Amino acid sequence: MELEIVEFWADSRDEIIGKCIKLSVNDAILGSGEGYQGIREKVFDRLWSALLQDMQGDTLVKTGEEIGSLAREAVKYGRDVEPLQRVIEILMESAGEAAGTKYREEPDRVSRITGHIEKYLNKAMMILAKSTVKAQAEVIKKQKDYLLELSTPVIPLLDGILVLPLVGTIDTRRAKQIMDNLLSGIVEVQADTVLIDISGVPIVDTQVAHHLIKTVQAARLLGARCIIVGIGPEFAQTIVKLGIDFGGIVTKNSLQAGLKLAFEWHNYELRRVGGGVPDATTGANS
Repeated sequence: MELEIVEFWADSRDEIIGKCIKLSVNDAILGSGEGYQGIREKVFDRLWSALLQDMQGDTLVKTGEEIGSLAREAVKYGRDVEPLQRVIEILMESAGEAAGTKYREEPDRVSRITGHIEKYLNKAMMILAKSTVKAQAEVIKKQKDYLLELSTPVIPLLDGILVLPLVGTIDTRRAKQIMDNLLSGIVEVQADTVLIDISGVPIVDTQVAHHLIKTVQAARLLGARCIIVGIGPEFAQTIVKLGIDFGGIVTKNSLQAGLKLAFEWHNYELRRVGGGVPDATTGANS
């Protein structure tokens, strides 16, 4: 970067920031009111300082860091990034006005200085766009990971018994999440019996079947027995047709049947206390 440009930017800090604040007070995008001036001045000053460092080193590293930080913060809290775009535009306008005022008798010099600064700030605008897309992608990924966590709950039922209800399609990524959650749950509560309910899985193919087998095998290594429940006619036919070996894996056609077996393994007895049939209106036993 030419020394002339760097010197102008460094010497004109107060004038540039002052013009930025003046332009931004009643700006339609940034909003109006003096209460915002402090915040705006900090943003303008951060960008001005970053640009000064980059101009001195002929890079855009510091500017990229500052803009990236501002973009991530805006996306994180669900704010629009358009005000950040407007901040860069106002910084460009203010620099142009400051150069015109300082070198009013030297139009060529003004043109040269503003041209260099506009190139820098146009690149800053591109950095903002890329940073925003990257920040949005990160937020979407975190949301997907969170939804995966919610879609694979490991529920402690009774002492030593866990229930893992599966709903929706199972791909490789979700299969890993299922296994991770289940193994963590087994270790956390020291469970030795797991009921995996697949009645909510719409499609069961070779890939899903193999994922289930691997999950059961991993649970066995931690000392837990698995019962796959919710086996329907289509699932049974698919397994037979594909020639997948489910030998050694306990299966039941319903969660009720699976619970009954798990209770037997643990010597639990499930019975109605007091006997009789609940009254339809009061709920009390007759």
